[in-house]
Amino acid sequence: WQLSHFEKEVRPKVADLSVMAFIKVVAELSRDRDLAALCEHPLLQSRMPDFRVSVGFGLHLGWAIAGAIGSEFKIDASYLSPHVNLAIQLEAATQDYGVTMLLSEPLVRSCNPAFSRHFRPVDHVQLAGSKNATQLFTVDLDTSALSLDVLSKRRGLAARSVANDGALAKLDFMREEYEVHQQLALDKHVRQMRAPFVTGFFQEFER
Repeated sequence: WQLSHFEKEVRPKVADLSVMAFIKVVAELSRDRDLAALCEHPLLQSRMPDFRVSVGFGLHLGWAIAGAIGSEFKIDASYLSPHVNLAIQLEAATQDYGVTMLLSEPLVRSCNPAFSRHFRPVDHVQLAGSKNATQLFTVDLDTSALSLDVLSKRRGLAARSVANDGALAKLDFMREEYEVHQQLALDKHVRQMRAPFVTGFFQEFER
């Protein structure tokens, strides 16, 4: 998501959508049957009993230079900037804090208050390469509350079809009446991941 491509008044919604996109990625990965089958491989289970795929995301808002890096034999798209390095540090720190994602203060401030009030403050730190301390936030998610996807998956979709579906979905999300924060309660899988974190959890955390 490049905020500069959007009008100023809709940028908070774009920030909201960027966070919600990763929440839904977590849900889909946790429900994927193929990944679950891989986790049940006897060799993997013998070395890591009860293994389950887990992911960690670091989300930050800042500028970056996008371009192709490589040689005539191999070229990769890449993003370079201190902000990219900060996002990498956040991703690595998810393991230290035991959370699925860490959000930086600039990103949280860019979100709508109705959505960002659901983020839990985790710490206040000065990351390497940053002159100022920043507050870290998370969205608490319990992936163990999800069941596997038992429906058959559509496979072999044409790239053009996938791109068109994505473009239509983005237009639908940008409708004025679409409120991102409502998905925390309306989306079944997001609701299930959030269910264990009741008011008492946050009151205990804030002591």
